[in-house]
Amino acid sequence: MTTVEPATLDDVDRLVELEAGLFREDAGQHERFADVTWPEREGRVDFEHLLGNPSAIVLLAWADTVTVGFAVGYLQPSAPTRLPVTYGVLRSLYVEPAHRNAGVGSQLSAAFVTWARANGCAEAHVESYVANEGAQRFYARHGFEAVSVSSALLL
Repeated sequence: MTTVEPATLDDVDRLVELEAGLFREDAGQHERFADVTWPEREGRVDFEHLLGNPSAIVLLAWADTVTVGFAVGYLQPSAPTRLPVTYGVLRSLYVEPAHRNAGVGSQLSAAFVTWARANGCAEAHVESYVANEGAQRFYARHGFEAVSVSSALLL
């Protein structure tokens, strides 16, 4: 059975390991300029900051006594050119390969959306690489719809 719970400072080392897996597997495959060493260098400080931020949530998924995934989200106010609302931004979601297709990602996503709703968010946002078709399908199954497209020109 898998459970999802808020992470604590005691979980930082494991969070860094999971984020390193996400960087290697996702950004490392889909982002030309991704620095896949960032989690090992900066992850600890980043997670300590997030865990102390009341406008952020860090979740861990547990399969029995083993952590198998994580999600990070935060609250973001709208831009000055938009109506004043708050968005929930799902910054990261990762499940170890051996635990995929068992509902772990769905549990993490649902916990994030519940948190965003409880914090008065008007929308929940997530970004994923266009080339990561699995992520595109996952988020679409969970109700996320493309509302804008970011394009790049390699120089």
